[in-house]
Amino acid sequence: MATILTITLPIYLLIGLGFLSVRTGYFAGSDIKAIGTFVVRFALPALIFLAVGTATPSETLHWGLFAAYLSASLALFAVCILVGRLVFRARWSMLGVVGLGMVGSNSAFVGFPLLSILYPDLAVTIFATVMLLENVILIPLALAVADAGERSASTPLQGFLKGLKGLIKNPLVLSIIVALAYSLSGLTLPEPILRPIEMLRPIASPIALFAVGGTVAAATLASARDMAAPMGVILVGKLVLHPLFFLIATMLLPALPPDIRHAGLINAACPMLSIFPLIAMAYGRELLASTALMVTTAASFVTISGLLWIISLAAS
Repeated sequence: MATILTITLPIYLLIGLGFLSVRTGYFAGSDIKAIGTFVVRFALPALIFLAVGTATPSETLHWGLFAAYLSASLALFAVCILVGRLVFRARWSMLGVVGLGMVGSNSAFVGFPLLSILYPDLAVTIFATVMLLENVILIPLALAVADAGERSASTPLQGFLKGLKGLIKNPLVLSIIVALAYSLSGLTLPEPILRPIEMLRPIASPIALFAVGGTVAAATLASARDMAAPMGVILVGKLVLHPLFFLIATMLLPALPPDIRHAGLINAACPMLSIFPLIAMAYGRELLASTALMVTTAASFVTISGLLWIISLAAS
């Protein structure tokens, strides 16, 4: 267990540093937003370009993982919708937000740094595969559900198309596409161009973790008591049910290599994506989303450490 803590503790200490920096006023919220923007638009795309662009597409995207992760996420999302609608009579906007909170992992800012330590050879493969399915399918699907019945001029199809339109503005997805095209082209960039990209690569993960902490610090517990039920559903769904559903999916698809299965399981156990409150804001659910982000990110230190301990026991 001590070995596991040497892996997870530095990651969460960086998150905690970002959290305390904003909470104490040492960093302004606008500063953290700028740092996060830099990571998303420059540092992570540089890392992705170098990792994906120097590999073949078959080495970058793992379709067995894609099938298992997507199946698990869609199954959990469907359970959320059915139970929420039939049992609790929840509004579509609430169901879309809660569902996304349960199946949308923070693959860029938490999953990738963690997997870069645990499975350095697989980190980019997991990241690229999960990022594509989240942005092409899961986020548009959540928007479609959230829009259903909420606005007279909106339909689920319009919500889905709205989510797809966001792809052309997502630097991480664009960097994957550009890197895949570069890999297929067989071209080689000159050293003066590659060098600054290589300089950006090592700073992506630590700055991303710091930005997560700063983002979480913007949340508040003032109204957490009023939102205990939906927040608890999101927390359990994201940290427990999502990895559990993924594990079941891998049992139904036994061809997945053990390392891919374990790495995908860890990514599924990560807290929700950092832009979760921004997406929820469009439906008036930003307070629920920001509070759930804070609580789930803090709790994930315990759940991910426990998961790594179980994986280590199973492997020994």
